Amino acid sequence: MFIKLKKGEQKKLLMKAINNAGSQRKLSKIINIPNSSIARYLNGDNSMLEARFDRIANFIGIIDKEKIIEKKLPVNWRQIKGGKKCVSSKMKKGTFDRDMKVLQHIQSEKLKKWHKFMRTMKPEEYYQIQYSRFKKIGGYKFITKNGEKVRNLFEKEVADILFKNKVKYQYEPLVHIGKRFFFPDFLLDNKVIIECTMWRGIEKAYKLREKCKILGKKYKVFVVIPKNLYTYYKIIGSNLIQGLDKFAPVAQTFSRETEKGSNR
Repeated sequence: MFIKLKKGEQKKLLMKAINNAGSQRKLSKIINIPNSSIARYLNGDNSMLEARFDRIANFIGIIDKEKIIEKKLPVNWRQIKGGKKCVSSKMKKGTFDRDMKVLQHIQSEKLKKWHKFMRTMKPEEYYQIQYSRFKKIGGYKFITKNGEKVRNLFEKEVADILFKNKVKYQYEPLVHIGKRFFFPDFLLDNKVIIECTMWRGIEKAYKLREKCKILGKKYKVFVVIPKNLYTYYKIIGSNLIQGLDKFAPVAQTFSRETEKGSNR
């Protein structure tokens, strides 16, 4: 923190301290502030570090320091001030927009290189970072009986059915098939994936079908939808589950299979 004193107070403060010490050089040694800094303060630099101000004020016995302080400034106030001057100067010269575009281009290129490097060299870490960012803006506001936040009411209802049937699951875990990475809605026993959707539209259905084909290379995949969306999602095929009432008995089979596995 920097201190700016009221008009005339800084020189008065320093002159009194120098007088008490016997000389400016002696004062520098006593309060451990460089002689060059004291000279700078005397010659018009009207801001000093708060710690230095405290040393000078304590040396001459000032009790109520706040009376002579005009304002306190953040540590980086000079950079802020310099930045504002720089912007003002560029605006006057008419180079501000040009320089901003150049800077944005440089930042954009750096970001592209970072994305490419992370996707190639550290793909798992990269997708976890991207997913964490996405979750922050994704509007996860429904809380399941298992305690996690999910995107929508339909996902909550599916999760609650799994919870009721004592089926352990992971919500939106990172899985990968070859070089492809996904965050499916639910993963059960690292064998079964459940995708839920309540989106209307054939385009979404085709994308989901392609996703299921890839996931199906490693997992058994089910897609749960509200009954009234069958027209859109019938292209999914035999792994489509229409409605929560049809999903409940399927969840019971997951529960029984889990029990069998634990008893082996």
